[in-house]
Amino acid sequence: MTSMKRMSVAEAKAHFSELVADARRGKKTVILRHGRPAAAVVPATAVESAPTRRATTRDEALAIFESFAHLGDPNIDAVAELRAGRR
Repeated sequence: MTSMKRMSVAEAKAHFSELVADARRGKKTVILRHGRPAAAVVPATAVESAPTRRATTRDEALAIFESFAHLGDPNIDAVAELRAGRR
């Protein structure tokens, strides 16, 4: 197990370019503030990006909206409709 480099905020600020270069090579650095871990500089591959969510199209939004239109109709059993896959 490799140990992470640790340095103060002031040191990290002074050597930021080196930290980025180290991170590109796979090294991790913990940044300390008042002697306590406050942040880390890590390789970009270590950070998972949030899954991108496709935007709902206007037509999809209208279909969703229209699917709720029957809820005020006392002649329609919404639960039965949903179970039957009709809504």
